[in-house]
Formats: sequence, C-alpha cells, structure tokens
Amino acid sequence: MDKAFNNILVPYNGCPGSQKAFKKAISLAVLENSTITILTCMEDKSTFGLFKTKTNKKESEKEKELILKEHSRLESFAKDHGVSLKSKLVKTNMPSQAILEFTEKNDIDLIIMGLKKLTRFEKIHFPSTIEDVSKHFRGALLILN
Repeated sequence: MDKAFNNILVPYNGCPGSQKAFKKAISLAVLENSTITILTCMEDKSTFGLFKTKTNKKESEKEKELILKEHSRLESFAKDHGVSLKSKLVKTNMPSQAILEFTEKNDIDLIIMGLKKLTRFEKIHFPSTIEDVSKHFRGALLILN
C-alpha cells in the first residue's frame, strides 16, 4: 500500500499555531512513515527600504542563531519519535511565495499550518500567508486552529 503523504512541510515561525502544526505533523509522520521538513521564513529587513545597517545585520544574525537553535530542538524531538526531519531557513519578504516555491522544488504532498491570532490592524493591512498558500498549492493542506 502506498503512503498518502511522503513529504510533509510545516512552515514554522515559533508561534503556538506552528508548534501545534509541528506536533500534528509528527503524529502523522509516525503513522505514514513520512519525512517532515520545517521551513522558517526570515524577513529580509532593511532600514526605510533603502539599505541595511550594521545594526540590521547584527539583529539578523541573532535571529538566525535563535531559529537554527529552535530547528535543532525540533530535530531532536522528531528523532526521539523516530521521524526523519529536515529543516530549512530562507530569507524573504514574501513567506507565502517562498513556501510555494519550496513545495514545487521539493515534491511536497502535504502542508500543515497553524493559525496565528491576528490583530484587527494585521487582518486589514497584511495578507494572510495561509490564504495565499491555500489559493495556489495543488497538494493537500491541513490548517489547524
């Protein structure tokens, strides 16, 4: 019998929703003997949209270190559950686009995403990554509340 999902992607930003999505992915990967990939999109910051300062670069390096440390923790958790896990960090200002490009290049069968509580301002002014991904991803998408 073929597996329903060989490659599971969890876009991970550390919020409670993405942590919940990761745990669900672990459960499913154990059942399906699937591989999980954690993808974290790090914002490519600049000052006033013009240039990057030394402070921006230092903050970016600190953020990168924290993300890699969290990826390492998640890899250990997956290993403890007998699940194969890969992690990837990309710099982008459009997370949904980076997620979709990754799915195309890496034969992803399923994306598991967790909802993040947005403020009223965020809902009005920022597009939802989940909405963008759901409109364009051709595979299965599991959204956890």
